[in-house]
Amino acid sequence: MAKRPRRAWRNLLTYTGGLLSALSLLFILNLLLLDLATPEPNPYLGLFTFLILPVTLLFGLFLIAAGLITARLRMWWRNGPGGEAVEYYPRVDLSLPSHRRAAAVAAGAACAVIPLVGFLSYQGYQYTDSNEFCGRICHPVMKPQYVAHQRSPHARVECATCHIGRGATWYVRSKLAGLRQVAAVLTNSYPRPIPPAIRELRPARETCERCHWPQKFYGNQLVTIRHFAADERSTPRPIRMLVKTGGNDPSIAPPSGVHWHMALGHTIEFIARDDALQDVPWVRATDHETGAQRIYRSDGLRSTDPPPEGTLWKMDCIACHNRATHVFRPPWKAADDAIVADPELRELPFAKRVLIEAVTRHYSSKEEGLHRVATYIEDYYLINYPDLAARRRALLDRLIAAGRQIYDLSTFPEMNVTWRTYPDNIGHKNFPGCFRCHDGKHVDDNGRPISHACSTCHTFLEPIDPDGPDSLIREGQFAHPIELRGKHAELLCSSCHDGGMAPAKTCSGCHELENGLRAAALKALEPFAVEPDAMFDLVECEDCHDLTRETSAEQIDRACIECHEEPKYKGMVVAWKSELDELFDRAAAVANPEEQRVLSVLREAGPLHNVEATRKILERITAGAAEAAARAAPEAQRQ
Repeated sequence: MAKRPRRAWRNLLTYTGGLLSALSLLFILNLLLLDLATPEPNPYLGLFTFLILPVTLLFGLFLIAAGLITARLRMWWRNGPGGEAVEYYPRVDLSLPSHRRAAAVAAGAACAVIPLVGFLSYQGYQYTDSNEFCGRICHPVMKPQYVAHQRSPHARVECATCHIGRGATWYVRSKLAGLRQVAAVLTNSYPRPIPPAIRELRPARETCERCHWPQKFYGNQLVTIRHFAADERSTPRPIRMLVKTGGNDPSIAPPSGVHWHMALGHTIEFIARDDALQDVPWVRATDHETGAQRIYRSDGLRSTDPPPEGTLWKMDCIACHNRATHVFRPPWKAADDAIVADPELRELPFAKRVLIEAVTRHYSSKEEGLHRVATYIEDYYLINYPDLAARRRALLDRLIAAGRQIYDLSTFPEMNVTWRTYPDNIGHKNFPGCFRCHDGKHVDDNGRPISHACSTCHTFLEPIDPDGPDSLIREGQFAHPIELRGKHAELLCSSCHDGGMAPAKTCSGCHELENGLRAAALKALEPFAVEPDAMFDLVECEDCHDLTRETSAEQIDRACIECHEEPKYKGMVVAWKSELDELFDRAAAVANPEEQRVLSVLREAGPLHNVEATRKILERITAGAAEAAARAAPEAQRQ
């Protein structure tokens, strides 16, 4: 009987590939049925059905082919052309019933697998573009962005719509970048927080403007801000204004308002010196019709001088709407929204202030934060208002729930993300925003600044008769809770407002170091046992500081004379300054590192705010260094 030829497809690699492919196919079919039967989408089910198992199936098919090729080469190498009979390829003889049946099974399997692979490939493509894949598969990494996206105006817009857009080029580019990101996740080397995708995003004209018609004319839009004070009654303080959104299509109306920046007849460019685009020292406006260019600079140089170091950007939607989706509401705004949603919370004293104080404290983890926010709010009312807390327990529980939600949506300790992490360029309260350019310091060669007036972008409205029955309104002025005079009127809003608790309505609310030195309450000064300034309870800040003038020792001297009208006070402050400057020089020359930090605190606090304390500290540092040198001299001689 003739010896049967050896068959190349009978090898371990091919059998392994066949088993792997068959099992993958079986699991895919079962998971597809499970996916259809599951009412809620499961991101991990999709991950296995459309990504992991299809790749496993293809890998199994690859093993089958690799097994056939390697076995054939191995047999050919061992036997040669005249050696043992070998079937290098499957023999197909359709005259044999068994071969016809095998061919029919193979054709049927191919007809089933090829469409299935195509379907899975398309579903895998769709799945990798889904919000669930972006936000929930990489849950710890992308959780802050995903949570913010879910509560944003773009919650129903897929991540890929903005981050990838249309076309294969950006899809491939994005997925290649994704390989690097996956490697960072697997090796736990990704940055915390994740930096904003400023450089990686497609131009706004290829993404934003596919939904938002750039030529649309908006005109003036009425905006009402439901604001509450952080006082005992959380007093309402609504702000009503017309925002001059305008438009940029001259065929509808003259380009005007905020959207003038995108006017079709102009191009605005700017140079940013930082990655977050917050430091903008150079702006160029080009008129397409005339070709005229106007350059504004804040660095004191002329337009003809070389531009500053940095990256040149063209103004588009994202230059202002940089947090259109991933919005982390600051606690101050979130507390306002909580009271608007549940006005009864105002019946708890200092409800807004307590909310903000609870959520703005530092907690090491999300779990600790959620727990301690609840305990902080509860303890505050149990200690300060025990009867009210017992009587209005249900209302207190609602305030606690509001605080936990605010913290949960704005702070992510595991990723080092808070509401302050990502600057928001819309507006100018908590971040520089508009004032990156509209700060009054960007001027052209003729000294004309980029407009800094409030009326450029908004008109504030106020009722003619707040207590009357009618609703007539008139144009008014923005009334800041504290009158801002002199230098304070020139400060950016973000100098004082950071989204948390607003500073106290006193000088010490912002100038803590200065007030701390006057009161001798700074921690750095404790080892020196200094006393408060002799005039701490008698002299107010305004008695020495005229906010309409540049502060100097000479100016304060004149203020002393205006009050005391005695010659002996003339030149007193100037003499103190000269004396302290000399003492500072001596102390700085001999101070150790710890003492140098004390000197730094004194300089920042302003030594004249407590002359006696400053003098005592400087003399003690100098004397201590001299004593140490004297003790060291005999020891050096003995050696």
